[in-house]
Amino acid sequence: MTIESELLTEAWCERRDRGARRELIERHLPLVRAVARRFAHRGESLEDLVQVGAVGLIKAVDRFDRSRGVTLGAYAAPTIAGEIRNHLRDRGTLIRLPRDAEQGAPARFPLPLEPAVELWPDAAAERGLERSEDRALLAGGLRTLPSRERRIVQLRYYGGLSQRGIAAELGISQVHVSRLLRDSLGKLRAELSRPAA
Repeated sequence: MTIESELLTEAWCERRDRGARRELIERHLPLVRAVARRFAHRGESLEDLVQVGAVGLIKAVDRFDRSRGVTLGAYAAPTIAGEIRNHLRDRGTLIRLPRDAEQGAPARFPLPLEPAVELWPDAAAERGLERSEDRALLAGGLRTLPSRERRIVQLRYYGGLSQRGIAAELGISQVHVSRLLRDSLGKLRAELSRPAA
């Protein structure tokens, strides 16, 4: 985050400065467009999705709390995506299904049975444990990265931003983001492949 963005965020969060709020919204409109592009294949025009995403951005700016330790962009991206998803869901059918019914929809399409060993509870528990260990290892690896590189990885893989969206968020070029991301992943790979002490 640039110093100017940090000052705007402080002015909005601490003093509720409406001018700072407006400026923060305008500065994050490229993020809205980047998130909206991910949904453009769903039959709605990109401009309509950008307008819906902008509503999500406004909600995110209004709810943002600096004490959470994330940037406004990282906080806003899931809110923007959620607003667009809700819009697409609501426009997709004349009969609006409750959310718990939508979550059960994948059960209509059966999956092939996995090997019998996978059906045992112990195997499922073991897979869950392996995933927990992987997450812990990854978190430890991320802590070894410099703060800017860690932030870029988080925006890309946890925030779902494109390299262009990250560049807009950080105020640097997309080429620079690409280079930093490549270097960061190389460092992570090296850190995670080191034998345990």
